[in-house]
Amino acid sequence: MKNHFFGRIILFAQFLIIGLFALPAKADYAVSLIPEALLEDANSVYRENHMEVFFTGPGRFTVRRHIAVTILNENGKGPDILTMQYDSNSNIRFTSGEIFDADGNSITRIRRRDLIDQSNVSDFSLYEDNRIMGYIPRISSYPYTVSYEYETSYSRGMYYAMSFYPVPAFNRSTQKSSLRITYSDDMELYLREFNLDNVKAEVSDIRNSKQILWNFENISAIRREHLSPSLSYLAPQIMFAPSKFEYDSYFGSNSSWEDFGKWAWTLNQGRDNLSPERVAHLNALVADFDNDHDKVKAIYEFMQSRTRYVNISLGIGGMQPFDAETVDRTGYGDCKALTNYMMAMLKAVGIESFYTLVRAGVGRYNIVNDFTSNQFNHVILSVPLENDTIWLECTSQILPFNHLGDFTDNRPVLIVREDGGHLVSTPAYSRCQNINNSKTIIQLDLQGHGSGNLRMDYGGIYFVDYMPVLRLSSEEQQRWLYRNFLFPNYTINSHSLATVAEDTPVAVIEMDISLRSYASTSGQRMFVPLNLVSASRSTPPRIRNRQHPFVLNFERSVSDTLIFRLPAGFEPETSLNEFSLESEFGSFQTEFIINDNEFWYIRKLETYRGFFPAEKYQDFFRFHQSVTRADAQRITFVRSR
Repeated sequence: MKNHFFGRIILFAQFLIIGLFALPAKADYAVSLIPEALLEDANSVYRENHMEVFFTGPGRFTVRRHIAVTILNENGKGPDILTMQYDSNSNIRFTSGEIFDADGNSITRIRRRDLIDQSNVSDFSLYEDNRIMGYIPRISSYPYTVSYEYETSYSRGMYYAMSFYPVPAFNRSTQKSSLRITYSDDMELYLREFNLDNVKAEVSDIRNSKQILWNFENISAIRREHLSPSLSYLAPQIMFAPSKFEYDSYFGSNSSWEDFGKWAWTLNQGRDNLSPERVAHLNALVADFDNDHDKVKAIYEFMQSRTRYVNISLGIGGMQPFDAETVDRTGYGDCKALTNYMMAMLKAVGIESFYTLVRAGVGRYNIVNDFTSNQFNHVILSVPLENDTIWLECTSQILPFNHLGDFTDNRPVLIVREDGGHLVSTPAYSRCQNINNSKTIIQLDLQGHGSGNLRMDYGGIYFVDYMPVLRLSSEEQQRWLYRNFLFPNYTINSHSLATVAEDTPVAVIEMDISLRSYASTSGQRMFVPLNLVSASRSTPPRIRNRQHPFVLNFERSVSDTLIFRLPAGFEPETSLNEFSLESEFGSFQTEFIINDNEFWYIRKLETYRGFFPAEKYQDFFRFHQSVTRADAQRITFVRSR
């Protein structure tokens, strides 16, 4: 069921990533009081962003928040403006809320009864007790300010790292912000600070307790730029977690990844039982295979054929999987349950595998390696074999065996074993795997109309994009092809989609098409666009005075061969200039071959991954600008006989 009111708003742990402290006696939220520098690149301004955290034990703590944010324009509104999340592990108390106009005059008071309190169940969730309390201002004129305070108490513990961002979003500045943490003398707290510049923590002792306070003022907005690193790399951030923690009576330690892994291992113990009938069935299923690789593949495909993903987050269910026998009986589970189920089935046939925690998401999602804590949001399975490790995404019914895609590739993961946690990395897809190759033959007539045969291969991270299309009906596939391949004036006469090379899967699309007026003609001349399939039709945005570094997360190889079969007697009017470009961002080459009435155009583009300083962006822009210009070429053929 979807949360239609707030959409998909922030995971519960992420919500604590924003910040409270104490209000002045009377705040003045007139927009005229915002320093001019805080308006630059800003869609909204945090007038107050305060967070207080009181730890009263390894399993109990309270968070108090005070937030006042001025919305400057339509883009300043966001799902975090006035939302509060909680679950059965917590108790929330809304203290006050108020809305002010541009002059700082109160126009609306928000009371508890004005808030909408509803389930925050995510898509495909079956059991979930997360709830959301919130309010949407009915205001159409800008600017205005929303101020509110609330308190959340947690009684059953904390197993994740908390983070505080004085500036929690791009294009949002902060006027005043603070974080105060209070904890007992006998408690150890781990802290990490990032990008704090000259802000220093104030530490004090108060009646058998320690208190740490950070104050921030007048932080400019961080402008969102094309290919920017994540906000956590650019913005001030404070991470903190208790050295010892407890959740639902499961006690653990953040003193090392080894210790944290032991806690995660404990949660899974006794949850790998399967019925004798299922164990017998699995052993029969793999009886004819003589190697573990093929056995793992057979069981993985069996699991895919009879399970589906649903989210289960109920109490400790947020970290602990359903037992394998329940999943086997019901046919559903979340990432934890399905991974545990796959692990149990492999154990039943004598193959060892390991529950593996990962911070999933498209792009570069790293964790802070030297800050032990639960920074993960997903689980996959690692299966070490004699010569290789197999990685399995257990929540997908269609993902190929041993294929992760860009959701979990190339990042640190924590393998959970009996002897504790072990940090390793998932494999990165190389240029040889991230392929986008095509071969096209176009027969042109004297009017410039063409008939073409195309074959396009997509591998690595590209394969995942085409995977769902492979399962569509032929009619649905054709509609999809028309939407996604914007060739000029074309008609699909026939098509096929298939997968080849199953262990390193490649999606193959073949089409026979008719092209009306692909080439233009004038007298004895014919003007032919060179690149039909992979032409770069736009460059990255031009950003003058770029502020931030940029990240290229993936590398790829794009190769296109186009063969034009021309009417008899046509030849290029001028000499052909081949193109070659090498840079730290990639390489680009073109080649021309003339063979009687056939004209071959061969194009190859490779791009590299990397992290680059802001001053390199103009070079990056010029590289892609050169590629785009080369792709826009037309060759003029003239009829000589």
